[in-house]
Amino acid sequence: MKKLLLLFVVVTFFNCSFKKEQNLKVENNPTDKISVLNFATVHLSYTSDAKSANRNLDDKHVKDAINKIVTCLVNYKPTIICIEMQPDNNEFVNETYQKYIINQSNRLNYSDEINSIGLETGRLSGVHKIYGIDSQIGFDYPSLIAIANKKKSDSLFVEKIMKSYDSVNSLPIFEQFIKINSSAYKNETFNFYNFLATMHSENNFEGADIIADFYKRNLRMYANFCDIPLQKNDRVLIILGATHTAYFDIFLENNPKYKLENTADYLK
Repeated sequence: MKKLLLLFVVVTFFNCSFKKEQNLKVENNPTDKISVLNFATVHLSYTSDAKSANRNLDDKHVKDAINKIVTCLVNYKPTIICIEMQPDNNEFVNETYQKYIINQSNRLNYSDEINSIGLETGRLSGVHKIYGIDSQIGFDYPSLIAIANKKKSDSLFVEKIMKSYDSVNSLPIFEQFIKINSSAYKNETFNFYNFLATMHSENNFEGADIIADFYKRNLRMYANFCDIPLQKNDRVLIILGATHTAYFDIFLENNPKYKLENTADYLK
């Protein structure tokens, strides 16, 4: 009787372990992950960002390049689009979007990539709803640059980064989008913000505190994203400024719920 009881316990243990392993395999099955394309954009019109790339949106070459970018994103076949606006604007955004679908002269009064890329990709893809995921927080970027400029080596590094940004902003627009969506560019931007976090005056931590607020903003944006009700078959297109996408790459890559797509597979 004792042997039978021991055999029953052993069989039950291995059966439970096998089922647990099976469940784990199902949970980690890539086909069960929600597809996300985390797309970096430049701000095509007004922005509070330190660097922007205002373009003449009436220029034929710019229009053609933006249309090419939109075509690339439509090929991803998104079912949901996220943009750099706050969630409390979602009702207004989607009212405007429904009007835009019928008549493209109906536009949002925000930086124009939201219209020219976000709304247009949605219209051509048959997306039903657009979500704002931004969470604005004040960001005293100039004060950190001022601290950096007090030390020659730091000042030279900032100058190098600014020249790099200017160089990217001077590229033809399609090439610019390819550049800012590359891992190398995102890593450079992420590293620059980490560098700014080390800027401080004596006995203070201005850089760490200010960059912590920026990190907090990105975490809040990620929380807003995670609040969106998604189904397994959804394909989510996130359109944000390049620095935000650098943070989102890290968040999404480390969440087993999502499959982070390679932007280079579509932007070509």
